[in-house]
Amino acid sequence: MADADMRERVNTGIPGLDEMLRGGYFKGTVNVVSGDSGTGKTIFGTQFILEGAKKGEKVMCIITSEESKSIVREMYTSFGWNLEEYVNKGLIVFVDITDPSLRLQKSVEIAPSELIKSFKKLVESKIEEIQPSRIFIDSIEALFLAIESNYKLRTLIDDVFGVFRKHEVTSVITVGAMYGLDSMVEYGADSVVKLGRIIAGNNLQRSIYVMKMRGSGTINEVRVLNISDSGMQVLAQSPYLE
Repeated sequence: MADADMRERVNTGIPGLDEMLRGGYFKGTVNVVSGDSGTGKTIFGTQFILEGAKKGEKVMCIITSEESKSIVREMYTSFGWNLEEYVNKGLIVFVDITDPSLRLQKSVEIAPSELIKSFKKLVESKIEEIQPSRIFIDSIEALFLAIESNYKLRTLIDDVFGVFRKHEVTSVITVGAMYGLDSMVEYGADSVVKLGRIIAGNNLQRSIYVMKMRGSGTINEVRVLNISDSGMQVLAQSPYLE
């Protein structure tokens, strides 16, 4: 990848986050969003691809844990985001578990590494067909949980991430904190943003920080992550009470 491309930044669409990233994600990089269940990973990724669609970019969303229509419904009722409108314009393309060429929910009879190879093949053909500028995968652990060897896992993660880098697509990939899989996925990423919850006194605060970003300085602070009726934003304050 050329140095010039590496310098080009992509806005995340999340107010306050681009400042922490010193200007947004680098174009063509793999960006992991990591955190426990309920910390806002799906909202984060949806807001990221919606930002692209609003600018007239083609974007792709790959769902491994539920049908895309449930996310479309959830985002509309929570934030008034009409994803269907962008789907109809051909700007957002969903690939979900109901896709017969993926069938993650029926994967018991397939060897895990074969499943990942077929996923990689599917993703590559979809990227070549749609040519998206952004991709959101929610969530990656459904693919990798059955891989027992860490060495094999490391190789397969690199293989999948390599597809996105090769096609110069900027991706956001969510991973849950389970069985150490998150640290393996984080290791292979170009950047990692960690979402969490912090109990400070009597308050429960959502938190966000940038764990790593290759080739860029970042603001090394834990900040408050606010989710309101209009979506997600990063506040320039600490979640820890003074």
